[in-house]
Amino acid sequence: MRTAVLPADKERNGAPRYAVPALEKGLDVLELLARSPDSLSMSAVAAALERTVSEIYRVMQCLESRAYVERDPESDRYRLSMKLFGLAHSRPPTKALVSAAAPVMDRIAAATMQSCHLAVVDDLQILVVAQVNSPSPMHYAVRLGAQFPVWETSSGLVLLAYQPDAVRQDMINRIMAVQSDVSRRELDARCAAIVRNGSEVRASAIVSGVTNITHPIFNHQGKVVAVLTTPFLPQVHLDISVEEATIEIKKAAAEISNTLGYRPS
Repeated sequence: MRTAVLPADKERNGAPRYAVPALEKGLDVLELLARSPDSLSMSAVAAALERTVSEIYRVMQCLESRAYVERDPESDRYRLSMKLFGLAHSRPPTKALVSAAAPVMDRIAAATMQSCHLAVVDDLQILVVAQVNSPSPMHYAVRLGAQFPVWETSSGLVLLAYQPDAVRQDMINRIMAVQSDVSRRELDARCAAIVRNGSEVRASAIVSGVTNITHPIFNHQGKVVAVLTTPFLPQVHLDISVEEATIEIKKAAAEISNTLGYRPS
């Protein structure tokens, strides 16, 4: 599968591009560390970016001094800090969204004995901005801050389905350019079904045995700003079914939307 990361030398969303080499090197480092499951040495970063160590040395020093990356003093390896995540959460819309969702998500996790998470769209990715674990000792959960391609998850497809027509078609055009696992016809059909049903309940394409229950979150303007998803993991002694959990998630999504000012016509 081809990666969904757009090349740095391409224009994005039609905006003109102006070269700022030092800034681009810093952004390349941040994006590389964000994609890497493990910390990386400076030489590994340089090799991955096809640059020399001397080219990125000052960039790494600057990012470390500003706390965007963290260096393990023993291994001398670097990893992304939580500073970018914190900056994203400091934006008023995100803060309001997470504040409205947090108590509801706590209650839903306890009522369904399942984990749940809140995700937003970020270009062709989804970003998990809030997450609550199931109180059950055995459960499945998605990590806070995790990112996935839009087309690979129910969260992503529900967010895609509720985009304005022009935005959705532009996103689909770009999705077609960066992957070959799913066709345009499949995306169009699935988006139409999601809008028709108002949600999606579907077996996970990533984790066998998990059923994703995903409902949209609307703001005061009637726009979908996030989705609430429960990755339902059936267990022998669990007293709630997928159908019952779906009802609870639907109510929770409606409650969060109401807190954000949404009033269905």
